[in-house]
Amino acid sequence: MKVINMLVALSIGMVSLSSNAMGNQSEKQPLTRHSVGISLAAGGAEYKGSSADGDGVSHLYAYYNYQFNDSIAWEVGAIGGADLDDWKCNEIEDNRWECLSDSKPIFNLDANELYYSSLVFAAKGKLQLSRRNSLYGKIGGQFYDYEFERNNTNLVSEDGVGLFLEAGWQLKWDSGWGINASFQYMDMGDLEVSSFGTGLSYSFN
Repeated sequence: MKVINMLVALSIGMVSLSSNAMGNQSEKQPLTRHSVGISLAAGGAEYKGSSADGDGVSHLYAYYNYQFNDSIAWEVGAIGGADLDDWKCNEIEDNRWECLSDSKPIFNLDANELYYSSLVFAAKGKLQLSRRNSLYGKIGGQFYDYEFERNNTNLVSEDGVGLFLEAGWQLKWDSGWGINASFQYMDMGDLEVSSFGTGLSYSFN
């Protein structure tokens, strides 16, 4: 809970600071209104407070940003993710390995597969550190949907509206290309996902 509170405070604080930030104009890159990006993240999840070894998840996030000014942007994006299988590899002969997926139940359920997706709407605040480096925070909401399955049989299915938070660092070149590293939190009702990710973006007018 402390991590969530810190992320909320950081995201709100960065959006607030960004709206009032005054920087050296010579250090700023030209303002580009539009940007698209994609990031890959992996982390852990909790379902109804259950967190156990093997409850790992990974997701892909694709998004679009509209930059209102140098510091504030509006973002819309889509997330698609699933649980991470544990793999065990054994050497059965010299230089020959056999790898099998561990399909044990997850989250103390009879399910062994989790799929989730969400549509995200968020405000993004940026705090410029130098011409190319900046810190950022995102706070918003998401329309989520997730399913627990076993052998392609649906066991649990939920959808709703939840909190979306992200905080990170980004590096942007004058060409418009950029990279970022971030920590992300998604509240999907009984399911909570915390992850670390890296991404690639491109900005244009």
